[in-house]
Amino acid sequence: MLFRLSLLILLSTAAGTAQWGPCGAKKDEVLRLGQRIEKELPLGSTESQVAKFLDEMHLVHGRPSEVPAGSARRYRKLLQMGATIETPAHNEPAIYLQFFFDKRGRLVESVVDNACGLGCYSIRRNRSGVLRDNCF
Repeated sequence: MLFRLSLLILLSTAAGTAQWGPCGAKKDEVLRLGQRIEKELPLGSTESQVAKFLDEMHLVHGRPSEVPAGSARRYRKLLQMGATIETPAHNEPAIYLQFFFDKRGRLVESVVDNACGLGCYSIRRNRSGVLRDNCF
């Protein structure tokens, strides 16, 4: 009887953690966060508004910086700010957030990306915000 109880507790714990998925974020979590960002940080938002949003989520971020060399052509003249949401155990990334700004410091694109490639949500001009397998 004690063995069965131990096994039940172990399986319940495993099932609870499995709700997070392999990297800690399921597609619906990416979708919800993407929709929240789309609502609270529409295109045209300022760098300081994005920083305040990330601060309120208690996420570490830096100031906007140049997009790394080798990135897609459409990003070469933009500045980028990002943050990472970790798994509940704080031992691996679950979701990456990226925000791209024009030279005036206005938001032109945001991306919410599952750390394991299980979906992403991108908002940019002429492209509606929907959950996709690949945003880039």
